[in-house]
Amino acid sequence: MSLVIATNKDEDLSFRQDQSIYSAFSFRNSLSSVYKIPPHSQVCLHSSKVNLDGRTTITGSNSNYFDWYGEELSATDTQEESTSYPIQQSFGLGTDVLELGSDELAQRITDEHREYYPNRMGKFKCSVKRGAAQEFQGFEFKSGYDISQTHVELPDSFTTFRSAKNDTLNNTRFTWTPNGLEGEFKRVDLGVGSDSRNIDPVAIGLGHPLSLSNGSMDVKFTNANQDSVEWSCGLSRDCPAPELYTAGPLRPFYAPPWCNLVRKRNSPAGPMNQLKYFCDFRAGRNALGELVVSHFVTNSEGVNYIEEVEYWNNASSALAGAGRYDIDTNAQSADGIFFKVVGEQVEVYLSKGFTMEFRLITKYVSGEPKTSYFKPVSQSCWCLHPVLFVGHNATKTLYTNSLQLSFSGMDITGYDSRSKEGKKGWFEAMCLLKTQGSQIKGLADCEAVDNRGVPNSPFGTWEEYEQKGLNASKATDYYTAMIVSPAEKYVETQSAGVAQLFGFKTSFVHEGTITAPAPGDVLLSKLQSGFIPELSSTQSIFVRLNGFGNQVLNARTGNKSTILAHLPTAEAKESGRFFYEPNRDVWLDLDNSYEIQTSDFGIDFVYSNEQYAKILQGQSIVVLYFRKDPTYREID
Repeated sequence: MSLVIATNKDEDLSFRQDQSIYSAFSFRNSLSSVYKIPPHSQVCLHSSKVNLDGRTTITGSNSNYFDWYGEELSATDTQEESTSYPIQQSFGLGTDVLELGSDELAQRITDEHREYYPNRMGKFKCSVKRGAAQEFQGFEFKSGYDISQTHVELPDSFTTFRSAKNDTLNNTRFTWTPNGLEGEFKRVDLGVGSDSRNIDPVAIGLGHPLSLSNGSMDVKFTNANQDSVEWSCGLSRDCPAPELYTAGPLRPFYAPPWCNLVRKRNSPAGPMNQLKYFCDFRAGRNALGELVVSHFVTNSEGVNYIEEVEYWNNASSALAGAGRYDIDTNAQSADGIFFKVVGEQVEVYLSKGFTMEFRLITKYVSGEPKTSYFKPVSQSCWCLHPVLFVGHNATKTLYTNSLQLSFSGMDITGYDSRSKEGKKGWFEAMCLLKTQGSQIKGLADCEAVDNRGVPNSPFGTWEEYEQKGLNASKATDYYTAMIVSPAEKYVETQSAGVAQLFGFKTSFVHEGTITAPAPGDVLLSKLQSGFIPELSSTQSIFVRLNGFGNQVLNARTGNKSTILAHLPTAEAKESGRFFYEPNRDVWLDLDNSYEIQTSDFGIDFVYSNEQYAKILQGQSIVVLYFRKDPTYREID
């Protein structure tokens, strides 16, 4: 019997050497002479000593949590009566093990966090709480909010809001010319009988979503209105990946093709005399010279429509009582349509001149008919972009009418609603996860939000939804919460599993807000660990001997392995030195019919998936026994 002592270094220093042949989790000892192992030998682990550095291992089971940004649900409220949906956050690597120290973990949580509300994008941070002696005391989670009321960012570009398969020429049917704080959207018309007349240009402005804290859009329509052409303007989510559409206007994937028809409430089967395209909130002139206001809603059966808003039935409207406003006669002498978003509430006005005189068309007022104001801004359309359309009639040879736009877009670093890598809204992110011919759960979640009757249906016996405005700090009157373990009231949160890791005793964590002292400052919501989490490994560690004939079956990977032994209690120790000596020797055959001559020993510490256990630091020691198989008998 022979004893072999292998170690990576002479002393137990705390610094790490991850990429070294002397690292604590993988090292090789070279011998000054050849070591001989006789034929038919066996090996076992005599003992092992390792040093755990207080790092934590992240797996699929402890790397998921959910954000909730919406109204606070009472004991009797349900999630289906709100405009929000739990947003899954994940900072793990799926089936692979990720090992991180406290600061590394905080940084990874920050980097992997996804924020879909435009005023909150890029303003989340997880950091380590430390005491006076810099000792670890848990984590702190801060969520910022841009409350500035002065954003004026025009779209970077306008692009067709139709399927590229259906209308390859649409981007040539209009021009977009920014000019300082305003821009011109102009129709390009090649005349009667040309292809330009077949499909009128409708386009969406990309690059900057609207601020939801008093963000506004003003569209001057005088040039378009004077020729009695159809025109409209509105605010809408983007519908990315247009190549996935077979034909027609872009729209949510789950919405039927005919959902783009503007419908009259009193004649649900009949479309309005207006261009058929998707838009969440819209106002404009139809072919009859009337002001038509519409939005994307659902009925009691969960079927989506572009439905007319009966603004004349809203007592707060300056146009109340007389049916659709005659925008050709234009008794109000208006020259613009002005949209304003106040939290969940979308208001629309007739505007006039540079003094910006306003005449209310409609807004949410409690007690007014649900058919007389816009739906609330829900999570599926948090990121709103301008949508513009200029049509034609058959009485003129050439139309080059235009709309002038000013827009309170937000300048968000990295925002790109059509890139998987860029920041974007929730609906847009879920769309980009969809592949042609298949559906994903995230898109089904968007559909569920859009089809909720209480906030999104103006029909039937649904109770009135109280649309949320801004709080005293000029942020949307929501609250920020984290779901760190499954919460019954919040559906689809079964995979939440970070309560112990983050240091929270309850599944649903919410604290108050820190009020910003002045407009433009960042409003913070702060959540802190309720107890100090134990940063310990949850993974078993195994010793692996390389370069010899020992073999076992690793059923976890389905392959043969050179794992020698299991360190069963390593997973229960938070940090520091750990010594293990088996209660009994487990001998493994080397299957060597001839003498083995070796000049080095290679030792690895791994998890069950054969991934290096980088949780180790400092000095690692492995003591091996070698012996000749006592049961082996030479055959005469």
